[in-house]
Amino acid sequence: MNVFLMLTVIGASIALSGAVQPLGAGYNSRCMCLKLESRMIPPDSLRRVEILPRGPHCKTTEVIAGLSSGERICLNPKTPWVKRLILFIEKKERVAKRA
Repeated sequence: MNVFLMLTVIGASIALSGAVQPLGAGYNSRCMCLKLESRMIPPDSLRRVEILPRGPHCKTTEVIAGLSSGERICLNPKTPWVKRLILFIEKKERVAKRA
């Protein structure tokens, strides 16, 4: 009887482990941005900008701006000024890698 119970527990563990997604370092189980901001943010108010590419955690690219006030807001990546900001950041990173 103990062998049957042990096999049942092992079988259930294997079945459940296949249904659980692996969680690695930095893995997000969902999108970070629920509300997008489209209005222009003055450059002197921006402290940092994070660009999170689309992936298994979220099907859209997310752009998160850290403001000088300490607030973090999500920018709409389809807005023309945000597109230009993303291109500027990517170009700056390419130049930094060459140096």
